[in-house]
Amino acid sequence: MALLAPAGSLSAQETSAPAPRKAPASDIFSGSVTELSAEAVTVERTALLRETVRRTFILDAQTVVEGTLKAKARVSVRYTTDENGQFHALHIIVR
Repeated sequence: MALLAPAGSLSAQETSAPAPRKAPASDIFSGSVTELSAEAVTVERTALLRETVRRTFILDAQTVVEGTLKAKARVSVRYTTDENGQFHALHIIVR
């Protein structure tokens, strides 16, 4: 014989709102390299019927680059955003 709980007796855990989603630890941005220096790389993404998006990523000693980074190369950049809104490249894959 199964016992059923009264309708208003749900625990607090079952009735609470879902926890807010945290920002991802990192994101990915793909496009073509438009500018390149020892300190930063600028990548531009264009899509049909959408605005062109351009982002500059800071390069540092922790940035891992797979392939040869050069102007016009197609790349995917895994990055984080710091508290100042700057993008820091973690991993760049040249396609």
